[in-house]
This record gives sequence, C-alpha cells and structure tokens, in this order.
Amino acid sequence: MARLLLILLALCPVLSAFSAEPRLLVHYMPWYATKDVSGAWGWHWTMNHFDPEQKKWDDQRKIASHDYPLIGPYDSGDDHALECHALLMKIAGLDGVVIDWYGTSDLHDHAMNHRNTQKFIPWLKKAGLSFAVCYEDQAVKSLKNGEDVKQAEKDLKWAEEHFFADPSYVKQDGRPVLLVFGPQHLKWKCDLSSKPLVFGLSHLVKQNGLDGAFAWPPVTGGKSLSPEQWKKELGLIYSEKTPFIATAFPGFKDIYQQSGVHASYGSIASRGGLTLSESLAQALESKAPLIQIATWNDYGEGTMIEPTRNHGFRHLEKLPRCGNPADLRLPVMLYQLRKRGGDAAKLDEASTLMFASKFTEAEAILASVSHELGQQVIDGGYHLTTELLYREEPGISAAQNQRCRLDVYAPATKKPFSTVIWFHGGGLTQGERSIPLPLRNQGIAVISANYRLSPGVKSPAFIEDAAAAIAWTFKHITDFGGDPQRIFVSGHSAGAYLSLMCGLDKKWLGKHGVDADKIAGLIPLSPQVITHFTIRDERGIEETQPIIDDLAPLFHVRKNAPPILLVTGDREKELMGRYEECAYFWRMMKLTGHQQTTLHELDGFDHGKMPEPAFPLLLKWVEEASATQLRKEGP
Repeated sequence: MARLLLILLALCPVLSAFSAEPRLLVHYMPWYATKDVSGAWGWHWTMNHFDPEQKKWDDQRKIASHDYPLIGPYDSGDDHALECHALLMKIAGLDGVVIDWYGTSDLHDHAMNHRNTQKFIPWLKKAGLSFAVCYEDQAVKSLKNGEDVKQAEKDLKWAEEHFFADPSYVKQDGRPVLLVFGPQHLKWKCDLSSKPLVFGLSHLVKQNGLDGAFAWPPVTGGKSLSPEQWKKELGLIYSEKTPFIATAFPGFKDIYQQSGVHASYGSIASRGGLTLSESLAQALESKAPLIQIATWNDYGEGTMIEPTRNHGFRHLEKLPRCGNPADLRLPVMLYQLRKRGGDAAKLDEASTLMFASKFTEAEAILASVSHELGQQVIDGGYHLTTELLYREEPGISAAQNQRCRLDVYAPATKKPFSTVIWFHGGGLTQGERSIPLPLRNQGIAVISANYRLSPGVKSPAFIEDAAAAIAWTFKHITDFGGDPQRIFVSGHSAGAYLSLMCGLDKKWLGKHGVDADKIAGLIPLSPQVITHFTIRDERGIEETQPIIDDLAPLFHVRKNAPPILLVTGDREKELMGRYEECAYFWRMMKLTGHQQTTLHELDGFDHGKMPEPAFPLLLKWVEEASATQLRKEGP
C-alpha cells in the first residue's frame, strides 16, 4: 500500500500561456559507473548479465544496451564525460536538463547518483543551461515502519534548500518544477514553502492530487507500437485539461528481457529519426510551455538522443535550435583526446573556447593535439592519427565536414607497409568507424572511414564518400610510410557493398584521378551485390524485390577487376539470400574471365558474428597478395 507523504502540495492553476519558444529539456540519467573511474562497472552497464571487460571485434564492450555511446561507456562522475555532455547539449540548442534523482540516502547506488547530480549541475550552468529533477519515490520503498516517508521528506527538504533555490533551476510562473516518476510508492499531500509545481505520470496525477502530468513514451505490455498508436496515446494526454509537460523521444527498445531483468515493456521503432521528428512536432503543436525529451542516455530502455555508434549525431541535429552540425563532433573529439592523454592545458583552452561558442578556434587546437598524439607510439609500434578530413575539395557541406573523416592506424617503424581501408556496416543508415581489433598490431596499416548516411543523404552520396576516402589513401599513404601499390579495400555488410562498388565501377574513383584497378585487392565481408536494400527503399521498392542496376556490384562484373576475396556467413544464418547473392557474383566473375575471385562460407556464423572468423582469412590473403606484389616490383 502506498505510504502517505506529509508534505502538502497544493494544486496550482493551469500553466501560463504557451510562448512561441517552449523550453526544451532532456531527461538525464546520472547512474553510470565504470571500472576505470569508480573501481567497478555499475549495474546499468551490466544488469548482472553483460561483462564490459569483454570486447567484440569492433572494439565495443559488451554492455546492457542495443546501442553504444559514441564516446564509449562512461562514468557519470567523470568530469570529462560531464564536460562533453554539457557542450553537446549547448550546441544542440537544449534549454535545460531534468536529472533523474533518487534522493540523498545511502541505499543501493543512490548516494553515487546524488553525487553525480551535484557534480553535473556546475557544468550545465557553465553551458548556460537550466536544470530540474525528477524524483524517483520508488527509491524509498525498501524502507519500513515509516522510514520511507521520513526519507522522502528529508529528500524533498534537501531539494528545496539546494535545488529549488538555485537561480538556474527550472521554474514556471515563478515556481520550481518538480517531476515525480510515478508516484510509484508514496501518496502526495504536503506543503513546501517554495510551492513547487509537481508533475507525475499521466495515469497517476488525479489520484495523487498533483499539479499536472508529464508525458512519456507510452510503451506497455511488451507490445510494439506503431506511429499511429503512440501518437493517439500522447494526444489523449495533450487533450486533457490538466496541465502537462509534453514529450519527444527517438524510439524505445529496452534490453531488460535479454538481460534477464524482466519482460520487455515494449518497443517503438526509431524509423531513422522520424520518430523523434514526429513526436517533437506533436509536442510543439500541443502548445505546452515545457517539452521533455526522453531521454539523453537511458541505454537500458534505448531512448538515447546523445551521440551513439548506431545513430551518430542524427538525433541532436533534429532539434529545432541545433547549431552547426559539424560542431557536434568537437566535444566528442575533446573527450577522446583527453582519454588518450592529450595536452591538458591545450584541451582546457579548447573547452573554454567551446563554452564561449568559439568553435573554429577550438577545432584548430583540437587538431593540433590530435596531430601531437599521432606521433606517439602505441601497441608496441604503431601511430594512431584521428579525425582526418578526406573530402579536400572546397565548399563541402556541414554533413561532409562531420562524417567524411577517417582514422589512420599505421606501423611506426616497419615501412613500407600494406594498408587495409575499412568501411563500417549498418545498412547505409547507421554505424561508426573503428579500427577492428583483429587488424591491430598485424604489421599493416588500417584506415577506417565514416561516410554520410541515409536518410540524411540519398544514393549515391555514400558511394561518392567511400571513393573519396580511397582516393585520399592513394594520395597520402606514403606520408605515413605505406606502399600505394598495396592498398586493399574491405568492410562489413554495407561497408563491403561500398568496397565492391568503388572497386568494380571505375567511374567513382576515376572522378578523383585514381584507377580502380590499382587497388591491390577487394575483401568484402558479407556484401550485398544486388542493388542495396536501402537504395531500393529510397525508391519505394520492397526488400524482397531484387534489383540489379548500375548501383549493384553485380552489374559491374568485369575481367580486369582487382583480386577479390568474398566471405559470407552460413547460408542458413545469413541475411536474406546473402550467401546465394555472393555465390552468383562469384560465378559471374569467373564467367567474365576474372580468375582471382575467391568465395568463403563460414559455417555456423550469422551476419553479425561472421567478421570475427573472417579476419584471419583477410590477413592471410593480404599477406599473400602483398608478397605477390613485392615479387612483381622486384628488388
């Protein structure tokens, strides 16, 4: 039975009339802990099921999430992470943050969450953002004999004294705004001198006598909701006479069932960013003076708008007052350079410049620190140079400035060396570059490149980017000590498709003055060789309708193409017909007279797991092909 919280909260009048610019807030979780910072991985990264100490081939730790932070799993008490978050929020045009707050007790990890909350607030103020808290009254439900009510009273008195009195605290009509996630445990009838406006979940407002409701992604019962369904649910809240805080969200895909915590709440598809755009539009139309985005970083429920490996900066770019999209990568770069041990004084200067909105000056400093770190030796004999822009033509777009970047991992002393250009997968709609772990410390250079993604761009923009990255490598690899005669192009899934398109259809590299036949070898891992399904989707063609046109690698089979190593997963576990596509491609290359196309099927491995056993094949093939090339070159 719910306990009675004796802090009387009087009902307030309806919120003041909507202004042309509603305040845009984002819900923030301060509960993450890492081994490096806190001494152990926190529950929200592990859920007692996943082990972040284990890494996958793409350098991602195993965490409790379907997605992955762009900066990697972080600690909510780490000033470097908090600095990065505050700067991203500033650039994205957010007005403030609603921090998920479990009070002041020492129960569970609540004390850590409280410390992290207090630590984050100064960073928000530095960025010019306001803050509010969402009190989790379930935090006290384990306390008995009235101790739950006493602790809640203590929490709210503390909040009144330290939060509500802060000039940066979110207020409406002069009164502090307090959200309660529920209430799930306590009955609310109380009196605080600050007279906060208290908002709870919509179905619990009337029975608890709260001032209003805040909307939330309306998942329930493990069901997948269509756009029509969740819009209808939100419309019911927005049509009530009760005051409300509207919501926007990028989707919902929790990890609870996979973690063994409990059954899934349900799901809402992100639809390539459309869900955020449409829920935000509905929130704006509701005329609510406050809009809360759910969330910045709830990885357990998959509602993050912060930059991730899957979605990049896509969600922040959709916010109505987002600044230059190219600037969003700078706080991430700052965080990464700090973690690599970059010059602290220079990075502090770059941070100060970014908080002052001087991003051009900050970028120059970050680039200089990145160059300095590129001279350091890592992994016992390698250099790593990051964030290099490969679109060198004048007048590039903000999207090109942000996405057309690559990293170079190269031997420090063994020269000249072979190079593998690696393009990430993700269906041409998502993904992020990384240096695959199995390719590190193997005596070769690895260049990992990003490219623009659909639906932000349409085909063939991603092919054009991939070709530009390959051309950049031909032009610059000697600067790092590489042999331009031993450049191999590889990638997984969508990245494999791009490698084949650039290697087979000579016009893409020809635009850069590079002969595709100069590529030492193509190593596509599970490529689509018919017209890619995302390109078909752009045209309104069903995924099950195969098309072979000039955007299909299969269309460009030819006798004089570079040597090709094709690798797929098990034909019974692969994506639809992927092995069969590649087998047909292999046969057609043979029929054209191409004698150096090899096909491997990896029994027992599905599409996502096949790269791990494929990398040894790749390395052996590169070694043998490089040896052949060296023999051709002679002594």
